[in-house]
Amino acid sequence: MSEPFFDQYALPDNAPREKTQRIKVLSLSGGGYRGLFTAAVIKSLEAQLSTPHSPPTPFGNHFDLIVGTSIGGILATALSAGVTGADLKAVLEDRGITIFPEIRLRSLRKLVGQPPYKPKHLRTAIKKLIPDADKRLLSQHQSALLLTAVNWTTSKLHLLGSYPTCERDNLGMTLMDAMLATSAAPAHFPVHAFEHHLFVDGGLAANAPDLHALLCAQKMHPNAEIQMLSIGTANPLHGRDPSAVPGRGVMWAGPVIELVMSAQEMLAVQECEAKMGPHRYLRLNVPPSSIQEKQMDFDIANKVSTNLLLSLADDCIRSLQQDKGKWQRLMTIIR
Repeated sequence: MSEPFFDQYALPDNAPREKTQRIKVLSLSGGGYRGLFTAAVIKSLEAQLSTPHSPPTPFGNHFDLIVGTSIGGILATALSAGVTGADLKAVLEDRGITIFPEIRLRSLRKLVGQPPYKPKHLRTAIKKLIPDADKRLLSQHQSALLLTAVNWTTSKLHLLGSYPTCERDNLGMTLMDAMLATSAAPAHFPVHAFEHHLFVDGGLAANAPDLHALLCAQKMHPNAEIQMLSIGTANPLHGRDPSAVPGRGVMWAGPVIELVMSAQEMLAVQECEAKMGPHRYLRLNVPPSSIQEKQMDFDIANKVSTNLLLSLADDCIRSLQQDKGKWQRLMTIIR
């Protein structure tokens, strides 16, 4: 029998190892006014992570990279600029009805004619969060931020990154431009034109931008351990009624957009769970019931939808606190 191999250069088992760099990533999904759920969850977590009787530490300060799509992109940009979760929630509650006013024949108007909602109201809400958003260049933004958009002309997913990322914007976009580009939801808002480019909502290709967040973090920090907190928008991810398949071409318009976004979101979450494992990846989302879902569409911003979204956010936090293992995983990622 041969002698066991002896490696003279191997470190002893009890020798101290070089500490692996830990990179914390926050990824926020799209979902229109349902982003109020995201903001409310962030506000609650922010309060619990802050010192009692002191101003809360902005939630974005806990992360090395923040990534978002659509409303998640707007929230991500604000968080990267130091806006608190409390302010995010307050602005969405206050401005939601202005951004998404109640209109007659809402579904029909989204199928035909001009987009029913005005970007100017969204601009006003953004300026409430970041007053100089239309002057600050994304390429010079010092926090690591990544937003998704789809370029209508090229049909490609377009990643809009700040200065520290590998996807640094080279078009000269302001933070305002980037936020309007990522949230230009088809059938709701007009496309966002910048120079000779036309952008639509990043949710068409990456409603949950988790995989792109992971790849960006790996490019920025090749040898680091990546940990990610992903937050949804209380969006329904259950199957659909087989008897409700649209029978006519025009009737497919709305459902097919929702179907594409949901399918991509579920795939992104499943892939990140498989690649990262439960100790490095945590997804927070509370899907509504089928009855609640009808009151919580992308562009419904009334009192009923507001109360439902805030209630689901409370349920999300409560279930986290009751599950000690999950809460510990969350604290490991954030702290």
